[in-house]
Amino acid sequence: MAKTTTPTFQHRLEYAGFRLVAGLLNALPIGAASALMGACWQVLARFNHRHATVMKHLREAFPEKNAAWIEKTTALHWNNLGRTFAEGLCIAKLLKESERIELQSQALIDQLAQGHKGAVFVSLHMGNWELLAIPALQNGLSMAAIYQRASNPLVDSYIRQVRQPLYPGGLHSKRTTSVNGLINWVRDGDTVCMMGDLRQSNGVEVPFFSYMAPSTPFPALIAEKLDVPLIAACCRRTEGCRFSIQAVEIPTGEGGTLDERVATATARIHQQFEAWIKETPEQWMWGHRRR
Repeated sequence: MAKTTTPTFQHRLEYAGFRLVAGLLNALPIGAASALMGACWQVLARFNHRHATVMKHLREAFPEKNAAWIEKTTALHWNNLGRTFAEGLCIAKLLKESERIELQSQALIDQLAQGHKGAVFVSLHMGNWELLAIPALQNGLSMAAIYQRASNPLVDSYIRQVRQPLYPGGLHSKRTTSVNGLINWVRDGDTVCMMGDLRQSNGVEVPFFSYMAPSTPFPALIAEKLDVPLIAACCRRTEGCRFSIQAVEIPTGEGGTLDERVATATARIHQQFEAWIKETPEQWMWGHRRR
């Protein structure tokens, strides 16, 4: 059973501020809320300790780019994250305005929905990654998700409540997830989605940009063990509060031991991630360590 964190006074104070911001954003049209928070984050981000980290990671990934490009891309990166924050608190509005989201990979999603076979979706923190579940939901895919729990238990509970309509199979914290439960969910013909672009210290080392990055093997492991499709998915911001979603099936099941097949599939996931990031680098979350 998951350990329950008793909210402290600090938690309650943070939560009050969080709910105030959420209320103000939800009082605005979704486009205005997104633009406002994007502008705020872009202005204030240079005072954040991660600002220098973002610039450092961009310089390492794109050594051929000049200082002006790094500065501009960093600013746009913060703008995108601010927009994503606002949109994440207004999921109900985006569910009602699905015309803002264009699905480029309709044939693949139709195939998965009609195949009555489970699937594993793995994505990266690009554009607004929370919206990837909307086309799946609208096309009849019953999805469960793994998420990173917020440190504040009150904020975490609120975020879960806001996101829950997207995931009929539930939201499962990384700290408390039952591996067997998720495997059974997929085995029963449903889908699971998770993020695959963060560092995992005990993960599989795969090429990513110019270095080897320790990465989670979990998406490829489930797909290989159950022989179900492994789908890499990406949500890009096309203009303001409008998005384009792309999904690509990653080849699996090719020779070798299970560990070797998982390592190969995980490397292919990151090869696809890198290609997407290079196309729109300002939309990926550069503040996290990957080495």
